[in-house]
Amino acid sequence: MGKMKKWIAAAVLLSMAVGGTGCGEGSAKKEKEYNVTLITMDQMDVHWVNVNAGVEDAISELEKEGYTINYNWYAPDTKDNAKQIEQIDMAVSNRSDVILIAVNDPNACNQALKEANADGAKIIYIDSPATFEGEATFATDNYAAGEQAGEEMLKILDEAGITEGTIGLVSAQAGVQSCVDRVDGFCKALEGTGFSPSEVQYSEGDTAKAQELATNLINNGAVAMYGANEAATIGCGNAARDAKTKVYCVGFDNSSANRALVKKDAVQAFMAQNPHEMGEQAMKAAVRMLDGEDLGGEVTDTGVSVVTAENVDEFEN
Repeated sequence: MGKMKKWIAAAVLLSMAVGGTGCGEGSAKKEKEYNVTLITMDQMDVHWVNVNAGVEDAISELEKEGYTINYNWYAPDTKDNAKQIEQIDMAVSNRSDVILIAVNDPNACNQALKEANADGAKIIYIDSPATFEGEATFATDNYAAGEQAGEEMLKILDEAGITEGTIGLVSAQAGVQSCVDRVDGFCKALEGTGFSPSEVQYSEGDTAKAQELATNLINNGAVAMYGANEAATIGCGNAARDAKTKVYCVGFDNSSANRALVKKDAVQAFMAQNPHEMGEQAMKAAVRMLDGEDLGGEVTDTGVSVVTAENVDEFEN
C-alpha cells in the first residue's frame, strides 16, 4: 500500500473512532435521540403518577415519529428540598438534555437548576415552577383555581343556609408555592363575606396528620374545611365524615380516595387538575425545543374542573 493510501486509511479509522464517542457507554447519540428526566415532589400523590403517565404517553407518540427518548422519573419518598437537589444532580450526571421538574419550593433548588442549565440541561416546569427562569411552564393557575374553590365553597354554604363562621385551612408544607397560591386565591373569595379563614395548618403531605389537624379545627368551631392538596383534602374529608355535626369540605386533586369521599358526601367538591395534560404537553414541548423551537418562557394554564357528586363518575381513571 502506498503512503497516500496508508494516510487515507488511517484518517478513516481516526474519523470512525472520534464519531463513535459520546454520552453513555462510549456510543454516540443518534439523531432525534434525547435524554429526558422528570423530577416530581414525591411518590405519594396520584397527581404525580398521572403526570408521569402523560409524559410516557407523549413518548409513545414521539417514538412513532422516529424519536428515541431515554427517560427517567425521579421522585423523593417525601417532599424534601435537599433530595430534589440530589435528583437534579443525578439528572445532570445522566446527561439529561431536558429536566422536567415540579419544585417543592420556588427558591430552594435555584442554584442546582442554574448549574444544571450551565451543564447543558434545559429546564421545563410542570405544576410548580422555581424562580429560576425555565424554557416553559405547564401548570394550573393555582391562584385562580383556589379562588374558584372558594367560590364553590360559598355556594355550598349558601345552599346549606350557613352565612358566617370560620373555615379551616389545611395545606401541604410551608413554602410550596402551588399550595400557597391556592390558599391565597381561596381567601380572596372569602373577602367581604361572613366567613373568615383559620391560620393555615401544615400536614407535611401526611393524610393522618391532616385529619388530626382538621379534627382540631372542627372541634374549635370550624363550619367548613378546605384542603389545598390531595393529602390535605383526604384528611379534611375524613375529619368531616367523623364529625358529630355537619361540616362541609372543598379540596384539591382527583384521586380514588377523594372521589370516594365525594360519594359519601364527606367532601362536597374538589378541584381536578389535569396532571396528564401537564406531562404530555411538557414532553412534546421539550422535543420541539430540542429540535430548535424557542419556547420563550411561555406559561400554559392546563386548567381545572369542579368535581361534585353530580359528575364524580366522569372522573374515574
